[in-house]
Amino acid sequence: MCMTKNELINDVAAGLVTILSGGQIDLVKATFIIKMQGYDIHEVNTLPSTEVKNNDFILKRFTIDMLARGVKESSIKSYINIIRPFFDYTRLNFMEVTAQHVVDYLAVKKVTPNISGNKNSQSYIAGICRVMFIFFQWAYRKHHIDQDIMRDVDRIKSRQKKKDRITPEEMEACRECAQGDREKALLELMLSTGLRVGEIAALKIEDIDFQTRKLHINEGKSDSAERDVYLTIRARNAIRKYIKKRSSGYVFRPERNILADDVQIGKGTIEKIAKQIGERAGVHCKTTVHVYRKTFASEKYRQTKDVKMVSILLGHASTAITEKYYLIDDMKDIEYQALYAA
Repeated sequence: MCMTKNELINDVAAGLVTILSGGQIDLVKATFIIKMQGYDIHEVNTLPSTEVKNNDFILKRFTIDMLARGVKESSIKSYINIIRPFFDYTRLNFMEVTAQHVVDYLAVKKVTPNISGNKNSQSYIAGICRVMFIFFQWAYRKHHIDQDIMRDVDRIKSRQKKKDRITPEEMEACRECAQGDREKALLELMLSTGLRVGEIAALKIEDIDFQTRKLHINEGKSDSAERDVYLTIRARNAIRKYIKKRSSGYVFRPERNILADDVQIGKGTIEKIAKQIGERAGVHCKTTVHVYRKTFASEKYRQTKDVKMVSILLGHASTAITEKYYLIDDMKDIEYQALYAA
């Protein structure tokens, strides 16, 4: 309930009755009346914030909002590892940053050698620019800053190099060079589903319906990554042979804990196995899990010509990501083939 000045003064005086005499209370009331002349009073329902809005505050707020949106923790960490050095370099509070500060920083990163003494690539600079857009446009939408400073920053495009793919001949060579049931199961899983390395590590036997060959993925970069994919018969048989009689727990286990179903294999171990298979087979490129993933996407698109379907199978939030980072070369090749076949 809103109070007048006299009501407020009387309320204060009433609170002092037990510690002040009548004359002292009258003196307090007279003092308040004199000091409050020319002032209006208004009721405030909430206390003023005492939180310091520095760069640590905004990065913490950004992290919480990204987690709430469903962005994977590893992605958020990579964002912070780009934004924090920007603040350290400029020594500015986030509310003081302008478009020119961002542009100047990108220019400095472009001409300054990295820790290896090499020039930063165009793709690296474009990645920094992309994160700056994500962060400062979020801050503007959430009213943490008053202006959309990125409106005056030109986006930097990374040079599109041809995507690495494993050829059909190299796939067969990989199959011949895979050693042991675990390697064979991992290889066939990658080729038939295009899973991310984190999804492979988190995959459990309970996620697989061996009868229908359907595999449910609920661990990915974001909520959109939850999806169903299907194993080839070859992949299903290879996984069955590897897990033997196990009916629960992680599909792939580290060799040092071969009897522990609740211990998942490390991402680094998966990448190491994927690389070793490719090296033995003489594949023309470094066979990371991501290369197997792109190979899967390429094969599916060439079979179906359906970008939407491939995007869903990959667990992408939009087909734009699928086209730009996975299928652009395949789409161009098919377009050129159709043009010259006429």
